[in-house]
Amino acid sequence: MRVKTSVCITIFILILSLSASAVDIVEIKLISPIGAVARSVVPGWGQFYTHDKLQGVAVLLSVGILSGLGIKTDAQYRDYYYNKYRPAVYSGSSQAASYFSKSNDYYKLSRFLLYAAAGIWAYAAIDAYIDAHIYNARKQSAMIDVNSERLQKLK
Repeated sequence: MRVKTSVCITIFILILSLSASAVDIVEIKLISPIGAVARSVVPGWGQFYTHDKLQGVAVLLSVGILSGLGIKTDAQYRDYYYNKYRPAVYSGSSQAASYFSKSNDYYKLSRFLLYAAAGIWAYAAIDAYIDAHIYNARKQSAMIDVNSERLQKLK
């Protein structure tokens, strides 16, 4: 009984090894969608991870430029508010209203630029997650096509 079992196991292993050598198994490297989102902490890195370099550069530049402009505009708002508007109010100057209007314009613009940068950053994280799934699906589809072609050649 033991001899029959060992012979059967040996034949089974031999058949598996022959079938594995007849059809080469090619492994594909999939990317993690959660990893893409985690890498999106740095703007554009999630897109680089999903092999979309052009979009990664675009995200990095747009978030960087909008953030830089937002910070610069916020500094101008603070300058107008603290150095021009407040002293004009305390001194009773007639220009206080124009200083307030100018500082308010800078405030609104700075918030718009910073929120736009944050919105692009959040969009990029979501896009990296979706692109990781699309990348994985394309790789798996290509692998199915390659394997089916190999099987057709064997027949």
